[in-house]
Amino acid sequence: MSLIVGCAIAVSWNYHKTALKEATEKNSSVYPYSLSDIETVLDDQLQGWNNGNVDQFMEGYVKDSTVRFITNKKVKTSWQEITDSYKKGYPNKEAMGKLSFYRDEIRWINQQSGISQVIGRWEVIQTRKTDQPVTGSMGANKPVPSDSPEKIITDTLSGRFSLIFVGTQQGPRIQVDHTW
Repeated sequence: MSLIVGCAIAVSWNYHKTALKEATEKNSSVYPYSLSDIETVLDDQLQGWNNGNVDQFMEGYVKDSTVRFITNKKVKTSWQEITDSYKKGYPNKEAMGKLSFYRDEIRWINQQSGISQVIGRWEVIQTRKTDQPVTGSMGANKPVPSDSPEKIITDTLSGRFSLIFVGTQQGPRIQVDHTW
C-alpha cells in the first residue's frame, strides 16, 4: 500500500514540477497580479458553483493544455476535460450543493514570475429530498420528523487542495489544482 501511495506522490510531483516550469517560462511578470486578486478569483468561483454555474466556476482556471487537475483518481490535462468532468459529476445546482473554501495560506512561490499558491480546505454540503424513510445518521445531518411527508438528506463532502496560480491576460488563473 505504501508503495502505491509513494508512486502516486511521485507522479503528482512530476506533473506539478513540469507545470511549474511551463508556467514560469510562459507566464513571466508580463501579467502581474496581487495576492488579493486571487481572493477575487476564488470568490467568483464560489459564486459560480453555488449558483449552479460550472462555466463561471471554470473561469478561474487557465484555459489551455498546460492546466492540470490532480486527484487521487486521475490527472486531467486540459481545461475541457476538467469542465466536462465537473458537468458530468454535477449536472445541476442541486447536485452541486453549497461549496465553501477555507483558505489556510495564500503566498508567492515566485512573485517575479507571477507564480503563487493557495493551500486550503473545501466543503460541499448537498441536500436532497427522498420519499424513503431516513433512519439513523446515514448521511442525515439534520433530524427529520417521522411524520414529515418529505424527507431531507444532507451529505457533507470535504477535503483539501493546493492551487498554483499564474498571471494571465485575464488576471491570475489556476494552473495546477491538486485536490484530495
